[in-house]
Amino acid sequence: MDEEGYVFTPATLLIFIPIIVIAIAYSGILNELNMVSNLAIGGDVTSTTALNVFSAMEKGTRDAGRSAAFNTTRKVIDEKKFFINTGPDSASKEYIRGQILITMNDYIIQTCQDLETETGREIYLNNESVTNSTTQLIYADDISISQENPYGFYVTINGGIPIRVTQKDQYYEGVTPDIKVPISIQGLEDPYIWLNTQYLTSNLIFSYPEYDEGAINPYNFDRDVVKNQKKIEFLGYCLNGTDNPSDIGLRPYYFPDPHGLSFFDRLENRTNDTSTATNNAKLSTFIIGDPLYNYHNTSYVSHLDHEYVTYPAYNPSVTTITIGGSAYTDPSGYIFYISNYYLNFFNLKSSY
Repeated sequence: MDEEGYVFTPATLLIFIPIIVIAIAYSGILNELNMVSNLAIGGDVTSTTALNVFSAMEKGTRDAGRSAAFNTTRKVIDEKKFFINTGPDSASKEYIRGQILITMNDYIIQTCQDLETETGREIYLNNESVTNSTTQLIYADDISISQENPYGFYVTINGGIPIRVTQKDQYYEGVTPDIKVPISIQGLEDPYIWLNTQYLTSNLIFSYPEYDEGAINPYNFDRDVVKNQKKIEFLGYCLNGTDNPSDIGLRPYYFPDPHGLSFFDRLENRTNDTSTATNNAKLSTFIIGDPLYNYHNTSYVSHLDHEYVTYPAYNPSVTTITIGGSAYTDPSGYIFYISNYYLNFFNLKSSY
């Protein structure tokens, strides 16, 4: 060493060679790690984009299903005619499926195109580029409609639709899962009541809250009887139906009834005999007052909706319910009549 600085001997320099080599190698490792990280992040975005497509399909189906159900009820009411069936297939169900396809496709196409813009990925659904699609990615054969409970139905986008999301070296390729979406019919107008009571009575489909599924007496119609007030509760509560969100009285609640009519039956004016629905998808309600008195030429008709509407073709034995010796009346003041069959079915008594 002198005043000018350090002098390294050849032997000393050899000590630093491994450090230099390690530094160069470490730099290469960092570059490779960055490349791997970029691939992983890119792959995450690609797979997440595919998941977002599935979510869009579900949300689009949910919105489209509710909209289609509402539009179908309005079609029957506004045109004053029911769907006509010429075979075992449900005409109203097919109409709803067509309505769903239009709305759902619009939503899915727009959402997928937005995802392409946000992520830089290219999306293909049903072997079609969403960029080039303007009308349809999902087709009629891709969806099915089923009803398993009285207050709604299911729309299923059948699984197996090809999906591909790509960008350079990253891609996701597979098929869609089954996407089953529940569609509520609560709050919708019932065209069956509207048309069959000659436009005098409208009713909104809301579930009777006191129904206790699985109980010995699930309807609880005579849980509380107050003779001096002429009250039979919860029968009066069901008939009044004032707790619906619109707070409109005299629109009775609906309740599960294996002998009733499903939502699609009501769109098609079917009878209990012509219904094609499973029993667990059927529901009934009551008729308030006597809007068809002039048509029936008698008041002695059961006020259970499908029995009332089909009289006199269906003419079951009918009875009144007396409470404290007086005939029980509905909230509008009319005597409440019910068939002997449903009196027993609801575990009601003919007198209290």
